[in-house]
Amino acid sequence: MKSWPAFHPNISQANVDEAIRAAVLNLTAEVSMRERHLRFLEIFAHITGNQACALLRYREGALVPVATLGLSPEVLGRQFLPAEHPRLAAIVESRAPLRFAAHDPRPDPYDGWLAGDAYGKLQVHSCLGCGLYNENTLFGALTADALQAGVFDRIDDHVFQTFAAIATVALRYETYIGALEDLARHRGQVAAELVNETLARSGPVLGQSPAMLKLDREIDIVAKSDLTVLLTGETGVGKEILARIIHSRSARAGQALVYVNCAALPESLAESELFGHAKGAFSGAGSERAGKFELADGGTLFLDEVGELPLAIQAKLLRAVQFGEIQRPGSDKAHRAEVRIIAATNRPLEEEVKAGRFRADLYHRLTMYPLRVPPLRERVEDIAVLAGYFLDRARAKLGLERLAMMPATIEALNRYAWPGNVRELEHAMLRAALRAASSRGGTVVLEPGDLDIAVAGPPGVEPPPREDVPLALAVDDFQRRSILGALAAAGGNWAGAARRLGLDPGNLHRLARRLGIK
Repeated sequence: MKSWPAFHPNISQANVDEAIRAAVLNLTAEVSMRERHLRFLEIFAHITGNQACALLRYREGALVPVATLGLSPEVLGRQFLPAEHPRLAAIVESRAPLRFAAHDPRPDPYDGWLAGDAYGKLQVHSCLGCGLYNENTLFGALTADALQAGVFDRIDDHVFQTFAAIATVALRYETYIGALEDLARHRGQVAAELVNETLARSGPVLGQSPAMLKLDREIDIVAKSDLTVLLTGETGVGKEILARIIHSRSARAGQALVYVNCAALPESLAESELFGHAKGAFSGAGSERAGKFELADGGTLFLDEVGELPLAIQAKLLRAVQFGEIQRPGSDKAHRAEVRIIAATNRPLEEEVKAGRFRADLYHRLTMYPLRVPPLRERVEDIAVLAGYFLDRARAKLGLERLAMMPATIEALNRYAWPGNVRELEHAMLRAALRAASSRGGTVVLEPGDLDIAVAGPPGVEPPPREDVPLALAVDDFQRRSILGALAAAGGNWAGAARRLGLDPGNLHRLARRLGIK
């Protein structure tokens, strides 16, 4: 299909008819939903001559961008509350195209987010939007901006209305497919609420990179089954959130998801924590207690950092995974626990098996359906989207009017290796936002110098030391990098990292939590 670059509108009837035909055919194109939305915006920009446009979905009182053109990629991680954006409020209240005068006092919602314009120096002089309705249901909004005044004056409302109708159909189709999938996955209102809660917590965690879209498809496939899933990947990639998403898409979504941090279980208590105990099983066991397996009966048990379990516990875990049968310490009675297992580890378990630190039979039981979560450095296109999402949350927490990034800041984020992955990105954005907000008031645009990350420069050139960093922050940064480096050298093994650093493992875990690494 031919490209549709944005330019001044050529609104001959032939061009309009061809653009509408292309937009309609695009609805049935064999591409992903994201590509379909982006293609639609390219056609829309071609025929209207806008420099920036966005398709937004209305969800739980907010407008959430699903595709943008001519805007900073961080916009895709944001959400816009109409109450905070007068132009968007007016747009969603109107079922007809709404044009704003060049000097309309209401601020444009995308000020500072035009591509290459972090400080909002480019003045938008043409702005238009339309609410996307099906009967009385609001599905979203379609917006367009141009730098020149009067760009949209020669385009009839019916052209915008036609494109708005096509956009509504696209959003309706996406909603309809999602509803059918939800109906097939879940039973009852409890499950639906759990899905909404999970997705709200996870935000754009899956991202829009090819690697994460592929992972999302794999999750859809395995979630419908009861196969044991092993999530592998470096620390901070979001394995726990992915486990919650798998559970929320499964037939067990209405039942419990029970979380166990295997790394935090002392060997002396691990058996009791997992399988419970009978009264009098050991000193202090004054009553019988159900373990995590029984609590998860009918639902899902998530074993985080499963590679940290001692060998003695692995043998007992194998029986529970293999036969669904558990025996409480101090009791001769066997209990059945019908659970679905999701495990996660940042250790290379194959190597652990070869080294004799992990049971081969348990490894094969856990890897019925392995899923590798790629590190952030392998999906650079997700960084700006995730950063935008984290900044949007920071803006609300800090009470800022606006919190954005310069294009150079996004470039700096993209050049950094992110050894701590998504978790490190989240904490880096929160720290940068807090420091910048303390000195710049309610409107903040993050500059590269606000980031406390060592961005890679040209080969052989060391980044200059920052002289404006307080000593406490410099010490924290040094400790953070030392821990992440030791953790990477130890293959994600916290015990190995502690040995390399000469620290007690418990002290290392506490320090890592304080520094935002865990």
